[in-house]
Amino acid sequence: MWSVQLVAQQPEKPVNAPTDTASYRTKDTTTTAPAIITVDDNTKIVPVDSSASPDKIGPRKHSPKTATLLSLCLPGAGQVYNRKNWWWKVPVIYGGGAALVYGATFYSKNYKDFSDAYRQKVLYPDELIGNPRFDRDVATLRSIRDSYREARDQCYIGLGVLYALQIVDAAVEAHFFDFNVSEDLSLNIQPQFVMNGPMNYSGVLLTLKLK
Repeated sequence: MWSVQLVAQQPEKPVNAPTDTASYRTKDTTTTAPAIITVDDNTKIVPVDSSASPDKIGPRKHSPKTATLLSLCLPGAGQVYNRKNWWWKVPVIYGGGAALVYGATFYSKNYKDFSDAYRQKVLYPDELIGNPRFDRDVATLRSIRDSYREARDQCYIGLGVLYALQIVDAAVEAHFFDFNVSEDLSLNIQPQFVMNGPMNYSGVLLTLKLK
């Protein structure tokens, strides 16, 4: 059976101390009380860590650096760390990335096929390749090849832009994580007429209430 007993040390008061409380100030020698734990008739004194005071324990501080590093290592991880709108941002990131990867693979394969057909047509202009898709003139094969290469490069650029955007989004979201936008924000616009002796003027008074 376990039993726990806490003992607190009281402030010390010197002997022959004056009874006048106004001329005597008690020195506070209170220290952190050790915990006395009894286990099977064996008493152990365990010191208590006074540094772990409740006033030093607060909410976890959100770190923009951590969000940025997570997004650098794994796309979407920074959005999950921020815990704001991650449920739709992560699918967009991976859905867009998957579409761009598929497009880059598709266009790269077709670029290679038409590049080989173009090379063969240049070397042997009088021979047929045997595939109606590639049995075209040199200019047409070159044009189709270049269009597939351009589309492939655009997919690669899109992947880079998507990767950079999700890093920027995670960093910006983390910077504004603790930004408090109160619902009690009001802007009051009303006309104003001031009479100041011989100088009278009118205008518009703008009052912005922040709370």
